[in-house]
Amino acid sequence: MNFLLPAFPGCFRGWLLCLLLLPCVVRAQSISELTLPDVLDAALSVSARGGEQGSSPPYQASSWLADLPSLSLSYLGSDERYGTDEAEVSVNLPIKSGRRRNADHELTALAADLDEMSLRERKLYYSGLIRESVWSYSLADTRHRFAADKRRLLHDLEQRQRELLAANAASEYSLLLLQMELVAVEIAQQEYQQEARLWLERYRQVTGLGTLPAELREPAPVNNSFQPGQHPRLRALELAHRQRVQLLRADSAQAADWNLSVTAKNLDTAGYDEQQYGLGVEIPLSAFPVARQAENSEWRSAERDYLLARDQLLQEIGGSWEKLLIQQESLQQKQSLLDRSNQLASRIADRLAQLQASNEIAQEIVLRRMMDAIDTRAEAAVNQLLIHQNNAMLRQAAGLSL
Repeated sequence: MNFLLPAFPGCFRGWLLCLLLLPCVVRAQSISELTLPDVLDAALSVSARGGEQGSSPPYQASSWLADLPSLSLSYLGSDERYGTDEAEVSVNLPIKSGRRRNADHELTALAADLDEMSLRERKLYYSGLIRESVWSYSLADTRHRFAADKRRLLHDLEQRQRELLAANAASEYSLLLLQMELVAVEIAQQEYQQEARLWLERYRQVTGLGTLPAELREPAPVNNSFQPGQHPRLRALELAHRQRVQLLRADSAQAADWNLSVTAKNLDTAGYDEQQYGLGVEIPLSAFPVARQAENSEWRSAERDYLLARDQLLQEIGGSWEKLLIQQESLQQKQSLLDRSNQLASRIADRLAQLQASNEIAQEIVLRRMMDAIDTRAEAAVNQLLIHQNNAMLRQAAGLSL
């Protein structure tokens, strides 16, 4: 869009250049002393309000009983005059086999590891939500602030153009062009403001906090920080697979329970009464290689599911890491070019007054250069934020929580 503007007076020209070269005042995101780990703790606290955290299991496993004991009562009465009446009481105790006890020990240890890994996964998940919300808010807020700079510049130019129009020193055409540009900037400013509000509300929903941490930047991950084998998601997958295998082992035919029965029997005949007591043990012969085909099928299914899920997860994690590394290199190269462009824009701004006074370029080009200078500063600031955001997402991809 071209602007046909008359020559500005010398005093106004100097003021305009000062406005153009005014450094961007970075508004503080937050005056709180919160840190990112504090924000993560707040998010975990908010998520824990809906349910009990750290509660004990609803059932307590026995170390030797495989199932509930059973009581058996029987009575046999004879219809003969000298017959024998029998009464029997038997208590059956299912005893865990050695293989089942070993599986139980493994499951107990795995339960503790799974609880710890679940907490690590939750921390990583909420770290990702926090990183996304705070950096998206910062980007939207930065774009909004630079749009506000352009709006102030255009508003001042509009007021000046109205004065020139009232003094019959300019045409209405230039004023209308300025107003169109001002409306476009105001629309962009409102969009950035709405985006920032949405991300701030998202941050509040996740953390329950109304302010952002004073420092959002995180230390860059070290070269060996990316270890897919130690990623919380992969470790959780491995532990879940081990748990599934141990459950299959505990329910297999080789882990069949022993059965201990304690029996008391009474024999009652005419003139004779006898009490009998007995102890019986039923031991499965697990040394024989007997297994149900369903168990083999279930075990093979578990192995196939695990290997496929592991390969998919490794590809996803590795792909995210490599993509972010390429993005990091591109952003850093772009930042160096933007810094150079920003320096050139400042030097061009220094020459605008001389060029304008000597009428070497048209007035609409002068205005365009002013707007471009603000855009250049904005792009450099936004790219710098993108570098810090990329660093945070690299830590996220490496499985490092806040």
